[in-house]
Amino acid sequence: MEKGRAMRMNRRLAVGTLLVGAFALSACASGGGQSSAEESDPNLTVWFMRGDVPDAAQEWLATEWAERNDGAELTIEIQDWDGIVTKLQTSLASESQTPDVVEFGNTQVRTFTSVGALSDISDLQEEIGGDALIPSLVEAGSIDETLYAAPFFAGSRVIFYRESMLEEAGIEVPETIDELGDAAVALKEANSDVANFEGIFTAAKDLGSNLGWLFTYGTPIAEQDGDQWVGTLSTPEGIEALEALQRIYTEGMSTAATATVDETRTPYVPYNEGRAAMFSSLPNAWDEISPELQEDTGAFALPGTDAGDIGHALAGGSNIGIAAASPNQEHSRELLAMMFEPEFQEYFATEGGWVPGNTEYSVPAEGNPAAEAQVAAVENSMMTPLAPGWGVIESNDVMRNLFTEVAQGGDVTALAEEYDAIITSLLNE
Repeated sequence: MEKGRAMRMNRRLAVGTLLVGAFALSACASGGGQSSAEESDPNLTVWFMRGDVPDAAQEWLATEWAERNDGAELTIEIQDWDGIVTKLQTSLASESQTPDVVEFGNTQVRTFTSVGALSDISDLQEEIGGDALIPSLVEAGSIDETLYAAPFFAGSRVIFYRESMLEEAGIEVPETIDELGDAAVALKEANSDVANFEGIFTAAKDLGSNLGWLFTYGTPIAEQDGDQWVGTLSTPEGIEALEALQRIYTEGMSTAATATVDETRTPYVPYNEGRAAMFSSLPNAWDEISPELQEDTGAFALPGTDAGDIGHALAGGSNIGIAAASPNQEHSRELLAMMFEPEFQEYFATEGGWVPGNTEYSVPAEGNPAAEAQVAAVENSMMTPLAPGWGVIESNDVMRNLFTEVAQGGDVTALAEEYDAIITSLLNE
């Protein structure tokens, strides 16, 4: 391994070790706040992640909470994804700093349930949805069949495409993931006169989209072997996935290696500007597509390796839980239960374009061709490894760094081996 890469790997390992160690110690020190009904204060604080909970849902929740609790105030604080694991590590361990109810990314929640940072809500499971709760998110929010963080909502990325661009290039809607790569390359070639054209916009830093390629080609990123977690990127399936992505990055895109995280969050921008024939995004991107282009836009779920099969997109979404350090346990339980009433849950589908945590309240978004594709995508989606240390992988941008080096033309086999070593080390600290 080159000296620079070795130093970079050691730095990542050190950061990850400190994060897990510090959180475990501080969480244990807090002891968890289990208050009585008399001690519990109805003036609560809840943390939601930016862009997840529709404004109308937030307004309903705050207003309804005040009406049910003699004017009590519900403070809703919006958090950014970048740096959230570190922020939660500090806040959840302190009774004076912790929010009462917290939204977690479903790929991060295991980091916090595994160290006792959340309260047991198993006795609420039937009341908030029971068997109708999204199974993969129930699994993500549970330890040893004890529920600590309930499924909040889910969403999986789909592929949007310009129908006229495919027709002009003589390309059929892709039916396999290999055909999708071929289409991206052919579309870029067919539009070579357009500066910075993207056959498909799914840049290296678009973690949510790129993980779907790994899962669909057959690598779970890491798997458990006894008491250890082992990286699987260097398996034949992992190499095939990374090679397929590298071809898209280098032959089907113009900005794969240089697009920023913020740019990956607005993939409809190059599409609206006529610089992209396809892009990968959540269905709520439909509302951002220029009205004049919507009639020329179709959508399909990420295809599988065989024609007719659906691929395995990332099971995106969030869980919601109660901080164990909160002194307001009884009122926090009441608030969490309110979030699973139909009035609140239906906002996820009608306003946010998500699949609600309680699937009984799913309402198709009218006029959005991606909404139907998302149903199939969610049903076939996969989670990142349910390892306690996965949040450390995310907080250190391990996967984004990998995809960026792949997009820069790095040796796929060498990168897969290097990042397997990083992942294996971090997950077993």
